Amino acid sequence: MFDYEIEPETQQEVDTLMTNWEDLIDYADQRNFEVNDFKQTYSTVTKEEVKNFQQTIKEEYEKYLSKGPGTNNVSLEEGVELLKESKEKIVNFNKKREENVSAEKLFNLEISKYPELIAMEESNKKYDQVYNVYNEFDKKVQDFSAMPWGKMDASLLVTAAEHFFKVVSRLGNNLEKAESMPPYNKLKETIVGFKESLPLIEMLRNPAMQERHWKRIMEETGKDLGDINLKTLTLQKVF
Repeated sequence: MFDYEIEPETQQEVDTLMTNWEDLIDYADQRNFEVNDFKQTYSTVTKEEVKNFQQTIKEEYEKYLSKGPGTNNVSLEEGVELLKESKEKIVNFNKKREENVSAEKLFNLEISKYPELIAMEESNKKYDQVYNVYNEFDKKVQDFSAMPWGKMDASLLVTAAEHFFKVVSRLGNNLEKAESMPPYNKLKETIVGFKESLPLIEMLRNPAMQERHWKRIMEETGKDLGDINLKTLTLQKVF
């Protein structure tokens, strides 16, 4: 349709351009190969890291089930610390999990699942409710323990006992399968035990109780409270 000749100078420019274009394509192909090689290498590294991390989570979960804050062989005091440690670990685990997910997305890998991590998080939410009540109860008992025996107001103990008994009962109704949770059962036993001990404490507060009576109690119970001085005796010793 168009019939014309390319000027020599123009033809030279075209040849140069074509040569540069071919070089550019070769360069792009080379870079693409390098990028794919890089992605393949780091894709393999990511898979290995994820696999190792999943194994770490599984091992931590096994330890959690046998020695964690919800096990039967730990006291409430120990459980408080174990729960704190577990929550701190889970925060770090989640940071690592997010890093792995970002890497998997970058290299178009299937996003890995961590069911054991989720299970620990869900359990800790329940244990949190139990140990929060225990911490509140323990603080109240410690406050009472510092009271001088001669000045103690037994009605304050009764009020506190009734309050915590209602709290633990309500918690049992709200927590799914609470009765199968060792920490809950221990908390309930502790609070019920405290509540049931109050009539005895009120009896011991009888003005007729003398030091000789306390010595007789120590002999009968096998508990040595040391020298009994009713002026310096605290509820801590009685507990």
